[in-house]
Amino acid sequence: MNSTNNNAILKKEKSSYILDREISRRKQIEDCAQIAGLEWDIETSEFWWSQNLYKIVNLDIQTLPPSLNALIGLFRPSDQAKVQKHFETLSQQGGSFRFYTHTLSRQGQETPVLLMAKMDAHTNKMIGFVQDVGTDFKERESLLETLAKYRGVMSGAGDAIILLSHEGNIIEGNPKAAELLEVLPDNISQLSVDDIHDQQELDIMMGYYQGFLWGQDQSARSTIIGKKGKRTPVEISGRSIEIGSQQMLVVIMRDITVQQQAQNALIRSEQRYRSLVDEAREGIMLLTSDGNILAVNPKLCESTGLKRSVLLQSNFRDITDFDMEISPTEILMEANTRSSIHMEGNLQTADGKLLPTGFNVARYKDQGQVQFIVTAYDLTNVRSSEEDRLELQKQLFQAQKQELLGQVAGSLAHDFNNLLSPILLVSEMLMEDAQEDPFLHGNLRNIHQAAERARRLVHRILTYTRPEESEPTRIELRHEMEETLALLRSSIPQTIKIEEICNDESYYCFADPDQIHQVIMNTGMNAAQAIGEEKGVITFAMQKIYVDENSELISRFEIPEGDYVTVCISDTGPGIPEHILNEIFDPFFTTKTQTDGSGLGLSVVRQIVENHGGAVEAIPHGGCLYTSQNKEPTIGACICIYLPLLKE
Repeated sequence: MNSTNNNAILKKEKSSYILDREISRRKQIEDCAQIAGLEWDIETSEFWWSQNLYKIVNLDIQTLPPSLNALIGLFRPSDQAKVQKHFETLSQQGGSFRFYTHTLSRQGQETPVLLMAKMDAHTNKMIGFVQDVGTDFKERESLLETLAKYRGVMSGAGDAIILLSHEGNIIEGNPKAAELLEVLPDNISQLSVDDIHDQQELDIMMGYYQGFLWGQDQSARSTIIGKKGKRTPVEISGRSIEIGSQQMLVVIMRDITVQQQAQNALIRSEQRYRSLVDEAREGIMLLTSDGNILAVNPKLCESTGLKRSVLLQSNFRDITDFDMEISPTEILMEANTRSSIHMEGNLQTADGKLLPTGFNVARYKDQGQVQFIVTAYDLTNVRSSEEDRLELQKQLFQAQKQELLGQVAGSLAHDFNNLLSPILLVSEMLMEDAQEDPFLHGNLRNIHQAAERARRLVHRILTYTRPEESEPTRIELRHEMEETLALLRSSIPQTIKIEEICNDESYYCFADPDQIHQVIMNTGMNAAQAIGEEKGVITFAMQKIYVDENSELISRFEIPEGDYVTVCISDTGPGIPEHILNEIFDPFFTTKTQTDGSGLGLSVVRQIVENHGGAVEAIPHGGCLYTSQNKEPTIGACICIYLPLLKE
């Protein structure tokens, strides 16, 4: 029993001896390295530091018990927030950190220290140390004195220059670097590469910095983040230097903001240019001064049926054909005063066909060399449709005339069939029997004359509807209007009254009588349809005007100056809404139902008037010639026609 107790006592004494020896060795190591150990239990919040910390920070042992907040309070106030952030990140994410800072004693004495800690995942404890690096800082101050002779060069440099330690801390920087990093020159040494780079780029940039230290001749592009958040694109290069016993890194950061903006603008401009050229509906080609093709767009390849590679080996004269012996590029080369020209010709296709084409050629200089840009557009449809347009126009005029007069003839057929024949027959018989009675004979003669006028009216209708060609001739417009109004009165409701405002002056024009009749009939029928079954008035006002070079009619309708007759057709209908005033002359535009109108009446009117060298417009009632001079403005539509007069 005694033997067992003695063994236990010996073992205990031996363990105590070993523990004391380990503690003594640890203290010796800490004293030698000027290190104080740290330990923080995250779960229990228990914090411990070794006694050597009091020596490093020059504090009394009984003054400050160990805690995380007490430790943070030992450091320089400007660094306390950073230290706290490092500990918080370590407790949440694990890993480790190294941070150079200063402790501050109660007497205000600063001691440069290295704070290092890491998280032990097995014990969920943080372990670390605080090391006095005052000796290193003194050596660094010596190095900075050595660097003083380089500061003059650095301060005058146009690029940002910084000096990095092998740990990534900024030791020195020129004014341009301080401006780039948005700090005062004296505070630039408080930054490290962690502070100036985006976290997503940090690992990549650390690889470049390591390459600079190893002597690799390369450069990198990155974005520098200033203290106030400004982001600046830079091109970074560096080289390793050795000052004293320290290996350092000189890093040059060149601001490439302007260069990058110019490159981006150039890229955007090129993309827009390529998009416009490639998507253009016209063929586009770039030529040298000799006419050799430098570039073409897809549309030109499609039009000619030739591949781009074939076109780039061709000359402009090889794929074009002009009536003249000289090409538009040769004309521009000889005429130094002209910068562009338009010419029509033919584009030769791969199968030998000649494609009617219009060419717009412009001359410009690129790096002192004359070049041409050519736009080619297809004229095949334009030329073929011109003849079709004239033929369709003639058919449209005739069809519209027949349609309108068919309506007139239909409305009058019943009355004329019932009245004309018996009136003419009986009036002739009675006139023979009443030769001896002058009063009776005169009345019968009036009846017969009225029937004759009705017969002439029928003849006029039939003549008007004949599909025969009519030629322009010298006509008296007032007479032609009176004849047409006689037809119009018979084809509109009796509730609508027709008024004429015209002086005794003659208005001679060179025009097609049938087409003038059609213009008056179309506008009159439109006015009558606008009034409908209500009582109303259609007014035809005719007046002579002179259009001089200052008249707004010249700028609006591009008509020459001279004497014109204006015919204004106004009605007392509901009028034309202002938002469609410019659309009522478009083909097939109508405010009526599909069964009531085709939308061709006013379109035909404008076409006829313009073919006669005139113009037509719809204007508010207050702007009409007769309403502004002779009557009070009223609601309703007003169509004004301008036709050139013949010189007396």
